[in-house]
Amino acid sequence: MKLLNLRSYLMLFSATLLMVISMQVQAADKNAMPHGQMPTYPGLSADALEEFGGEAGVHAWVEALFHYIMLDTRINHIFREFGNVDRQIFLNTQLEQMVLGGNVEYQGASMEAAHADLGITLTEFNAVVEAAYNACERVNTPYSVCNQLIAALAPFERVIVTR
Repeated sequence: MKLLNLRSYLMLFSATLLMVISMQVQAADKNAMPHGQMPTYPGLSADALEEFGGEAGVHAWVEALFHYIMLDTRINHIFREFGNVDRQIFLNTQLEQMVLGGNVEYQGASMEAAHADLGITLTEFNAVVEAAYNACERVNTPYSVCNQLIAALAPFERVIVTR
């Protein structure tokens, strides 16, 4: 049990450190991108989507993410109570592809609007981060690649955590 706690702590520490780093990196200039290619979020490599296995890799990761979310009694009630899980998988796949530089239009609400009334705590947010790392293991995504995505998503914590 102590090993699992240390591992979880190291994952969360890594995600937090990457969040701080990503917040310090400037956004990519859209005008400098080749035609048809979208800029990635700050701190991500230009080929981040390909490193993640392309659209199919992102979808597999999001499905694995929700597998772990739904197993976690700390957070599964939020996802069951406040939305259609299949729709959440669809929207999260779009969001992750967009963050990784994919040419996709995110059709969901803003992170702030989507989470405003949920009363999510930092502990619950961190449980989703833990599920994200477990999903990376499940689909064999290297931690270096997983860290890039989690660091790019980490700034959303400011609008997702509301209590």
